[in-house]
Amino acid sequence: MAGSFRGQYQHKISDTGRISVPSKFREILKVKYGSDELTLLSMGDHLRLYPSAEWDREEARLESESSDDAEFQEFLRYLYSTMDELSIDNNGRIMISSEVRQKNGIQGDCVINGFRNHFEIWPAGIWGEKASDDRKEELFRKFASKIR
Repeated sequence: MAGSFRGQYQHKISDTGRISVPSKFREILKVKYGSDELTLLSMGDHLRLYPSAEWDREEARLESESSDDAEFQEFLRYLYSTMDELSIDNNGRIMISSEVRQKNGIQGDCVINGFRNHFEIWPAGIWGEKASDDRKEELFRKFASKIR
């Protein structure tokens, strides 16, 4: 049985917006989800890609939370306006629109990270800033004891 999305991969996105999905991630999509359909969320400085079945569950959870919170509804409005549905092509790639790439700074070198039930695409420079060795050490000191 395929597990969750794990690992980090260095990739380049083409000028036309094509980027390879790591083969391990494609295998998880095939075995665990039976589909290469993905839902893309634009997060401002990176992208999140959920298998469509996982996004459906997340969407149901969001609908049940804070439906009377006007500011949260405004956030969702913006989130949904930048979302896209993608499929992996025969060469193992997805194509990300120029608008989404521009808004998230996705060009050239990218880092693809697995994150449990989805994966993320980060501009390599932004990821390098967020994932500095000092920051990783700080987080491991703080939270490693939670892993049993």
